[in-house]
Amino acid sequence: MNLRHIAQASILMVSLGSAGCASYGAVDGVDNLWREIPVDQFQSGVTTQVDVLELLGPPSQLIRLQDEVVFYYLTHKSSGKGKIFIVWNEVSAESTYDRAIFFFNSDGVLQNSAYSREQIAR
Repeated sequence: MNLRHIAQASILMVSLGSAGCASYGAVDGVDNLWREIPVDQFQSGVTTQVDVLELLGPPSQLIRLQDEVVFYYLTHKSSGKGKIFIVWNEVSAESTYDRAIFFFNSDGVLQNSAYSREQIAR
């Protein structure tokens, strides 16, 4: 075997050894407890900020508007897969967002709420 064949074999082995597949998945954010609580538990004009905090815990984000406070809850699921090679890579990813949002007046009483259509299984 000459030096040229050894070099070609080495390059081929390094190329094959460097190739690979990858996959990943993660769920981030708060637990989407709102999916387990009956919808009528949150009543406009009756439910308070304290009620929501006791049932769902701290929100992902607290937003202060002029005369309102918004509790924004978010669960985020991501997954993907890929093929990694020296000269060519392919990666695909998918994200799902499960959200609940609650609007309170200046007295801390619920005015409106909504859930996303997308759901992440707990």
